Amino acid sequence: MANTQQLTQKLEIENFKEKFLKSFGLNVYVYTEQPAKHRISLDVFLNCTMIALKKYEPEYSSLKDLTSRNRYKNYLVYVQSMSYIAFKEGHTQSKIARSLDRTHATVINSIRQVEDAFDTKESMMIKAFNNILKEIETYVGTIPENFKREVISKSKSDPIWNEARHFIASNFTNR
Repeated sequence: MANTQQLTQKLEIENFKEKFLKSFGLNVYVYTEQPAKHRISLDVFLNCTMIALKKYEPEYSSLKDLTSRNRYKNYLVYVQSMSYIAFKEGHTQSKIARSLDRTHATVINSIRQVEDAFDTKESMMIKAFNNILKEIETYVGTIPENFKREVISKSKSDPIWNEARHFIASNFTNR
């Protein structure tokens, strides 16, 4: 998309959000899919999930990767949450499934499970989701290590994703 198209799209979204806020008194969060070069890599999601799983569920400290066919709930919520986060970041269900050595139907089910858990405020899923997000934020950070020496005036993270992540996290952890 050309820069003028992106600017026009951003302005349209901002106008819509302001109009919606004035009309209904509610904030709207709009997430637009980012080009692949601006997405967080699927490997980062896998690594951060492993770090979170080992940190918050010590019985999995010897686990090598997320391809294990384990059916314990405290393991599954991390795999499902990672699938959901990666899908919302713009990765395809098939690509996520291949990285987990599963089928795309499993990823579809994982996404539904996470959405249902958010609706019912299931604490185990919300904790796993937030733990993974914490690790992603720590791992990716606001200024990646390889960019520290360069002067970059534009943020590498997507501000809409940050707003949505903070909104989701605050709504589900404060209840």
